[in-house]
Amino acid sequence: MFKRLIFLGLAGLLITSCGNNEKKEVSAEERAIIDSLSKVSQRRKSDSLKKLNPLLIMPPDSTFTGDYIDKYPNGIIKYTGFFRFGQRHGQWVSFYNNGIPWSEQSYDKGKREGANVVYFENSKVRYKGFFKNDKRDSVWMFYDSTGKLLQTLMFKNDAEIPISTK
Repeated sequence: MFKRLIFLGLAGLLITSCGNNEKKEVSAEERAIIDSLSKVSQRRKSDSLKKLNPLLIMPPDSTFTGDYIDKYPNGIIKYTGFFRFGQRHGQWVSFYNNGIPWSEQSYDKGKREGANVVYFENSKVRYKGFFKNDKRDSVWMFYDSTGKLLQTLMFKNDAEIPISTK
């Protein structure tokens, strides 16, 4: 008896939920409101994540295309770069809060691609290397704060490989 009641209840629910499949046309005004609410929601999420990690870079929305500049409270540029459809693309540069470059990195469709250089606050190179498809590739060189080469490593597909000394 109990199984029969459950079956009838589910059958009734199925029948009532299978009404007509008419699609409601959304007006341009309604679409604009929906888009605005979506962007506000994305912005709030972005702002809350930035509070947790001030170095986080997020586009204004997931489809944003254009130049991006973020600044420290003192007005000095923190990051500058370009977003293409919500992903980093092209050359990105980050700066210390005194305006000295911190790093330079190229991106292709959101993935690190090409040369990567990171600096000490005294403008000396900390390390430099290359990325291929978002993975370390080729020779990476690491320096101390005076500019002296400390270490050279070789990477292929983000895995360190021995450097031959022939």
